[in-house]
Amino acid sequence: MPSFGHSLRAHAARRRLDRRYQPIARSVLAAGFSRRARNRVLILHHPNRICWASIYPYFHYGADLAGRYGVDLRALPIDRIFDTSAPAADIVLIQPWFTEDVDRLADAIARYRARHDPTRVVFLDSFAHVDLRFGKTLEPLVDLYLRKGLFRDRSDFLTPRLGDTNLTEYYMTLYGIPGQVVDWQVPPALLDRLGLMPNFLTAPHLMPHFKGLPPDLQNRPIDLHARIATKGTPWYQAMREHAARVTQDLPGIVTTPRERIDQALFLDEMRQSKLCWSPFGYGELCWRDIEAFMTGAVLVKPDMGHLDSQPDLYRPGQTYLPVRWDFADFEDVVRRALADPDTLQQIARTAFQACRDYLDRNGFVDGCAAQLKV
Repeated sequence: MPSFGHSLRAHAARRRLDRRYQPIARSVLAAGFSRRARNRVLILHHPNRICWASIYPYFHYGADLAGRYGVDLRALPIDRIFDTSAPAADIVLIQPWFTEDVDRLADAIARYRARHDPTRVVFLDSFAHVDLRFGKTLEPLVDLYLRKGLFRDRSDFLTPRLGDTNLTEYYMTLYGIPGQVVDWQVPPALLDRLGLMPNFLTAPHLMPHFKGLPPDLQNRPIDLHARIATKGTPWYQAMREHAARVTQDLPGIVTTPRERIDQALFLDEMRQSKLCWSPFGYGELCWRDIEAFMTGAVLVKPDMGHLDSQPDLYRPGQTYLPVRWDFADFEDVVRRALADPDTLQQIARTAFQACRDYLDRNGFVDGCAAQLKV
């Protein structure tokens, strides 16, 4: 059974982003380490929703982590590493936002290591884009470099790209958008220290929805959920406008409008939809993917075969329906899917169960061995 302390911290972590409870939650999560702690783990994180989706499971499964790895967990804002007030810990997990100055961050990590001599420093890369843009600078300072998505062929991280990522390169080329080639100069030695952290599945507002039975696909009047935001940088806007256009003028297919709506209405609409179209954003992994699995709307998405993620939720024809990156086969995939409701039901159930299995079977705890085991 979880101790009172673990239960309290798990509750505080769930309320961490709620403005009403934020001060209390922060104080609970930042309380000093127990004097009996044999493996002190300090998480220094950026305080936003995307980052917290990766941090929350450490506290949700805090009792299990303590039992298996003997850890005592605390969390503080990333700013504490810059003002030198971050306390000593055996293992430090560092999670900045992608706008952070990497040289400033590296200097702060080096000073922390010199001051406290931690056993392990782990970098949690919360960035959407699949690259290692901080890798060159941080490689001498971190023992593990974790991401939500990794190229299956790790050597792809060494390839210079038009724009700066694999997505910018593909879509700038597709749409004839000019740009410069960027080489992040990733040290090959870093590839051996890469690892996965969970995708958006572990967000505190999503996890509880996978406790019940898989959603039923019966009585869903909407064929295709396709509300696509399009504003952004030139390559992103061109890609997203293209993704929105392919959902229009599909005779016989009931499709949602494109405009933004309130999140609660968005999810309610998804629960009435048979399919959910989730094109890439600035990176491949999207909140909408998990929301589709959660609501039972079968995910239609550009092919994810090039990426590893944790857990493995992108199994073509089993948990989602892949389409080409140029969307040329989008209509064919959608029409074939809608013509086979039994297969749609099976895909929806398999996707939901894959999420539930990871959460129920301590997949996160198992995956923490490289980070937390001393």
